Amino acid sequence: MLKNTEIAKLSRRYAVQTVVAVAVLSLAVLSLQMFAHVDGLVPPLVVSALFALVVELADIFIWKRIAVANQNMLPTFFSAVSGFRMLLALFTLVGCYIAVGRDAMLEYCLVFMAFYLWMIFHHSAFFSHVTNSHIECDKDNK
Repeated sequence: MLKNTEIAKLSRRYAVQTVVAVAVLSLAVLSLQMFAHVDGLVPPLVVSALFALVVELADIFIWKRIAVANQNMLPTFFSAVSGFRMLLALFTLVGCYIAVGRDAMLEYCLVFMAFYLWMIFHHSAFFSHVTNSHIECDKDNK
């Protein structure tokens, strides 16, 4: 069982990693616009960065509440997060399509895909590490 202090520490680490990664990805997209002279990346960057921040911070907030209340629900949570993230991404891209039209969607899809793939990787790597280290600690304590 994870203790409340461990849960708080892990949630802070996840939030900090999220903010730093979104900043780094944003700088990468802005540098691509500046140095490769690719126009029209700022609106897709804003949508993608806001999406990543909102979804990732909501993810860790809900994880923290579930981990404190009932850790037996965590496997269900991990499965549900993936589905909700994908549905939110689809709704976001459909909204972008409606707002900007077909001609501007390539930039939105490419920038959004970079952020979305990072989110999947970050979620998987972070929580598999937490789960694996928790399992190893339980084995050591027995």
